[in-house]
Amino acid sequence: MKPLIHIVEDDSAIRESLKLLLETRGYEVDAFADGAELLARGDNVRCNCLILDVNLPGDDGFGVLAKLRAAGFDTPAIFMSGRASLQMRDKAQAAQALAFFAKPVAPADLLGAIARATA
Repeated sequence: MKPLIHIVEDDSAIRESLKLLLETRGYEVDAFADGAELLARGDNVRCNCLILDVNLPGDDGFGVLAKLRAAGFDTPAIFMSGRASLQMRDKAQAAQALAFFAKPVAPADLLGAIARATA
């Protein structure tokens, strides 16, 4: 079974390009426009890695991850932001994220983090 990656990204162009990148590398991908869409899914147990944009409509990426963690979801998470800051990086580290990337993310860096998450 292919590793399943969940992408939560409100920018449709970025969401679709990430999905295509990961699918061409052999991953199964489910993509969501916001955290509410992901949380409504309910069944996130099979997910092997979660990629979260920090700046999402509604709950930000950190809030979405906090809700998932409170529900027992312990899958590795990777954060991304187009407005990255040291405070965001620190917050990602405090949330025990596997990685934090400023957009645009170098594909090799993202793929390396995902490989560590799914190994």
